[in-house]
Formats: sequence, C-alpha cells, structure tokens
Amino acid sequence: MIVIFIAFLFMHVSIHAQNPISVGERGSISIAEITKDSANYTLKLSNSSVYYIDSISIGGNVQVIERITADSMTWQGNGIGVLTIHGLALAGSDSITLAYIKGMKEDSIVMDTSFMIQIASSNTPLPYVRFSVVSDNIPNPVMRGEVTTWSYAIDKTGIVNIAIITLDGRIIEEFSMMQDRGMHDFQFIPNTYTYHPGVYGMRLITEQGIFHRLLNVSP
Repeated sequence: MIVIFIAFLFMHVSIHAQNPISVGERGSISIAEITKDSANYTLKLSNSSVYYIDSISIGGNVQVIERITADSMTWQGNGIGVLTIHGLALAGSDSITLAYIKGMKEDSIVMDTSFMIQIASSNTPLPYVRFSVVSDNIPNPVMRGEVTTWSYAIDKTGIVNIAIITLDGRIIEEFSMMQDRGMHDFQFIPNTYTYHPGVYGMRLITEQGIFHRLLNVSP
C-alpha cells in the first residue's frame, strides 16, 4: 500500500487529516485556510514524479492554474476557505517531494510555506509505476480559428499519439511525436472548413495507456 504523509516544515497552518492514497489513485491534500480573496499564488514541487497535481481548489472553488513547467504553476486565488491540492500519487525511483507555496496580495505576503509529500512502500526498492495524465483543454469551448491547449505529463520517454476524433471514433486529424518524460503542451486550432460547431474527442495514446477528453467547438 502506498500512502502519502504530509508534514509542514516552516510556517504553521491548519491541516486536515489525510486518508491514505494508493499509487495510481487520485487524492486530495488540504493545505491551509485562505482568508483573503484574489491573492496571487505560486507553487513549486522539487520532484514532480512523486505527486502530479491536476487541480487546485479554494473553499471548493476550482482554481484556474497556469503551468509554468512540469514542477511549477501559478494562479490567482478565487474564493476563501481551505486551499486543497488534488492529484495523482505516483511511485518512482524517488519517494519524496517538497512543495513550496507562496501567496502575495498588494505586495503583502498572505502565505509562505513548505511541506513534504512522501510516498512510502513496504516493498524494497520502491516500485516504478508510470501514469500519464492529461488536462482539459483551455479554453473550452474554443472558437473555430482560435488556439486551445491541453497539458499532459508522461513519466517515460516514448512516442505520443494525439488524435482529434468524432464521438463515434472516426479520426479527423492525427499527430505523432517522440517526447521526453515530463510535462508537455499540445496546441490545436480547429479550422473553419473541417470543424462544425459541436463536441469532438481528443485521444492521447502513450506507452502508459489511452486517455480521452472532450472538445467543444463554437461557431
């Protein structure tokens, strides 16, 4: 059983008890009580192969995050309440990542804290399990002739295949590339000749599996 243990290193903040998270399963980590709205936050992981953050919420409100690299992101806070990160527990050659969060509002620091995420296993050595994760595209819906972007993470260098498909599985466009492990972005522009307004699928195929997301095209 793989579990995540959270320990705050510097600044004391409130933290809720965490349920164990098995490798390959999504879990949530409650960080702190946010009392000021609209602060600007940055988050950086020392090792993104231990825990992949796929969303962040404040008081239950999902935040619009911008990924800078595979291990860092930023967002403007929306709402008050408990700051919670949501993601996927990974197992790799490393078992610990440090996460650092800083929040600023009008040149004042509203949060400055670090915490440790540790993956523990009864097996030695720690098994290496890889999972691909793909985000929803932003923006969605997307206007024809405009760009939309998916972000995805792969934990092993290999061939990545991306296809835009109809809901019945017919391939409209297909892209194939060799990519290194880490975080990647795929940008796509639905043209006005091929794509009528409606719902399409985005299919990502890596050595770790097949993943689907829905794409809404507007006039």
